[in-house]
Amino acid sequence: MGPFLLYKITEAVKSLRLAPIVAALALIASGMVFCEDPLAWLNAARKTAGVRPVAGDSLLSQTASGYAALLAARGIITHRGDDGSTGLDRYRAMGGTEVRVGEILGAGPAAELVEKAWLASPEHRGIALGRDWTHAGWGSAPSGESLVMVMMFTRKLVEGLAIAADGSGLRMEGRFVPLRAAAGVLLNGLAEFPSSAWDPASRAFQFVVPASVLAGYLRLGYRTADGEFILTNAFTLPRPSRR
Repeated sequence: MGPFLLYKITEAVKSLRLAPIVAALALIASGMVFCEDPLAWLNAARKTAGVRPVAGDSLLSQTASGYAALLAARGIITHRGDDGSTGLDRYRAMGGTEVRVGEILGAGPAAELVEKAWLASPEHRGIALGRDWTHAGWGSAPSGESLVMVMMFTRKLVEGLAIAADGSGLRMEGRFVPLRAAAGVLLNGLAEFPSSAWDPASRAFQFVVPASVLAGYLRLGYRTADGEFILTNAFTLPRPSRR
């Protein structure tokens, strides 16, 4: 039996049942990189392609593991959850704040067959080896004779992001990775807040927003020297607790 695959960054796809389709693809040609540890496999494939490795991310893995278990229990492969959620929605529900998430799905009799099929599919390979990603996570769950696999990707433009909100307001700090960052910006609803503290050398920032003006939806980003705004993170208050 061969594997069945789906991929997504933004597009929607319909649900498909596992039973009729796990044998839909022929076994993929040999000679491709695979590994029992999907993150090690991914970084080996990225190295072969001349792409920088990604770091493992526990929140992405928690999100992927939970969704793999759900798909295995339902016996289907789909990017749309029962509630209509996307991969980005599920990541946000777990407490993630990044603004772009990629997700690839697969089901087959063994992990290495799914990995081979991901690399042999131009769409899946394009996502797995995407140059913009900095972090990845994965999860799997058995479904009858098949293994359902979910791998998720994101790009983190902020290091050490810390968000604390209580009755007094919001405090946020971190460091923008891109060298282009010339000033930090926090959009609080429709209001724009400059950073409370900013170090141009390290691009470290801090924001303090009092509860009296705090809105429920916030977007973090930076401005470049020529005034371009780059969105890096977004979240709502109250934030979901990390599980």
